[in-house]
Amino acid sequence: MRTTLSAEQTSFFSKNGFIEFAIAPKELFALLHPGRDLWRKEPLLKQFIIKTLAPIALTLSGKKQVRVACDQMMEGENRPTKKAPLKELFSIQGFIMGAIIAQNPIIPTRRSPLGIIPLPAAPENILFFKPELILDWPVVKSDCYLVLFSAPNAVYIHNGKDPHTNYLKPFGYSFGDTLKNEFHPLILSS
Repeated sequence: MRTTLSAEQTSFFSKNGFIEFAIAPKELFALLHPGRDLWRKEPLLKQFIIKTLAPIALTLSGKKQVRVACDQMMEGENRPTKKAPLKELFSIQGFIMGAIIAQNPIIPTRRSPLGIIPLPAAPENILFFKPELILDWPVVKSDCYLVLFSAPNAVYIHNGKDPHTNYLKPFGYSFGDTLKNEFHPLILSS
């Protein structure tokens, strides 16, 4: 399913590396709780990711395929404490898009000269961003939900900075394995 975005929207994303859309349903927040890969336990969350977020990720990235790589609630002491791009924070490499939602975003008044604040401007918004952007986590005081999409050939690696670096082991993964369709759905453009 290809999502139709305006030329202005895709141009803005290409130039700036991020864009927001007001598409977060309020009932979504009731499904969010601490942890990674919440979509595996919440069918409505999985449907929202696959039917709503993935088509936008496909369109913005210009790719023909994206994979649901992982998701995670970023809250309190589980939020990163340093500015970093996604590849430094997660044990999956090959991200092509991130999307972030916050029920009560507290937007800091201080803007970072380096990177972006990984928060949407309003609770109904979802911020899509390129994975190479540096995310200014130290200024974030809001709980937020992060969904990450990867290339079809994304790889699971050991990353000591990721507190969940071993979370894919129970699925039979070893470090160096590519993500499998069985555990990380592949979404195709139509």
